Formats: sequence, C-alpha cells, structure tokens
Amino acid sequence: MKTVRASSFLAALLLLLYLFPATLAAMETDIFVVRDLTGKLPADRQAALTKDAREKLDKVLRFYGTAANVEQLGKIRLEFDEPRGGTYSTVFLSVREHNRKIRVVRIFGVDREPQMVAHKLTHAVFISPDKLVRNMMGIPMEVRFGNPLTFPLCGFSSDEWVEAFRRKQAYIPLSELGPDHKQWGMSTRGGVPVVLSRPRQHVMYAESGSFGDWLLTGYGAEKVNRFWKLSEGGKRPWEEVFGLSLKDLEARWLQSLDTKKPDGKRVETLLILLNRNPKDACSEAQRLPKTSRGGT
Repeated sequence: MKTVRASSFLAALLLLLYLFPATLAAMETDIFVVRDLTGKLPADRQAALTKDAREKLDKVLRFYGTAANVEQLGKIRLEFDEPRGGTYSTVFLSVREHNRKIRVVRIFGVDREPQMVAHKLTHAVFISPDKLVRNMMGIPMEVRFGNPLTFPLCGFSSDEWVEAFRRKQAYIPLSELGPDHKQWGMSTRGGVPVVLSRPRQHVMYAESGSFGDWLLTGYGAEKVNRFWKLSEGGKRPWEEVFGLSLKDLEARWLQSLDTKKPDGKRVETLLILLNRNPKDACSEAQRLPKTSRGGT
C-alpha cells in the first residue's frame, strides 16, 4: 500500500509539472511550496526530490509523534539550489514575507543524493532559537532517515567522531554549546548560516548529535519533545524533564560511549584525518572508499 501511495504521489507531481511548466519555479503540495532556484532542474528530478523530502518528513513526524503544523505556521517552502562552494548541504531559514514568517528548507546540491534534509526538516517542525536543542533533535533524524555521508557524520557515526575528538583532546563540554551561531564557530550572511571555524563547528555538531541520540534512545522521543516545548523562552529544562543536571547527563552519556567502545580502527582513521587537517576532515572522510570506512 505504501509503495502504491508513493508512486501515486510521484505521478501526480510529474503530471502537474508537465501540464503547467510555468509553475516550475513554485509548485505546491499539501505541505510544501516547491521552488527551483537553479532554474534548470528537470521536472522528473524535482518531483523525485520533493517526494524524497516528503518521505523523510513523514518519518520524522511519526518518530516524534507530531504534525507539520501547516494550519498554524503555513506550508514549508522547499527550495532547490546549487551547491555552496561545491558543498552539498541544507539549511533551515525563517523569513518574513507579508507580515508573516515563512519556514524555508533550502537544499544546496541535488545532482546527487542531497545532504542534511531530514536534519533541517526537523528544524522546520521543532523551531527553536537554541542551536543545541535544534541539533540534538535534528542530527539523529539524519542518522535514521537521511544520508550517512552528510555533515557531521561524513560516512562515520557521531559517536566515532566524539571519541576521536576526545582522544585528540579537542572535546568541548556541553555547557559551552551555546544557543547562538557564534558559539559554534558560525555566523550568518544574508540570513544564511556560514562557517567561520570548521573544526569547532564539527566538534559541536558531532557532540550534539551523539548526545541527542543518547537522550532519544534512553529517555524516548516523547521526553525530548517535551524538552523542546519547555525550552521556549531560552531555558534548558534538563532537570525538569530528565531529572538530572546537564553535567550529570553529560557524564552518563560519556560513560555510555566508554562502555560501547566505538570501533577502534574507524576512530584511528578519523584521528589520522583530524591530525592531517581538522578543517577538511569531514570532506576527506566522505571521499574514503566504503571499504575504508564501512557502514554507519
């Protein structure tokens, strides 16, 4: 039944695109307003990308037991664009148009499988001014439903990266993972996030992804969802939701990593890349053959 429904959805998208080519720049579904910012995306590719994004969003919504909230927040604008500096990525933006905020998920790079789509669609559902809250909810969704080559995984796991950062003595305490871009080695340009320090950004993204996955595994999606709801207003209600301070949660998370012991050979591979050039460690990891990095 799911296969039939998915095929029907794709067929409907293709029909709209072929019958109404003028709508290529802005096509609507029940959840998305779809735009091709490249101006050259073939109709069948746009339809397939939209279908893939919808499937990822549905999985995120089912996982957290929530809805896209279209009635209150409006449809999500799904935009397809060229890679930024040759890098595939996705960003979530909140833009104001006609006295209303619009949720925008902009995908950079669509010739191959897009990256960070599940991650950023999660941001569009769980809007938060706190970067730690967003990433500890979004990165685990990319792990489950997205592209394993996406940042900060880069073909490995967040746990393996965290272990490599710890061995390199580059670990950053979770208390330093502040709510704003600047604490994460980032800023914004024209409203779009830009990276100022790739090594710092990678450490913090990997840590927030690993920590978020540990919370979801140990406490469940419902509690993490509740944490997000109570975090409105800028607070982080660790003890109220999880019964422990951030310091205690961090200690238990790190202890669980020590108990699991991430694959030593894979961690050694990451250490080699980090020692060679921490700025390019992710892109180098992405280029490794599967025989070198294995599955994730």
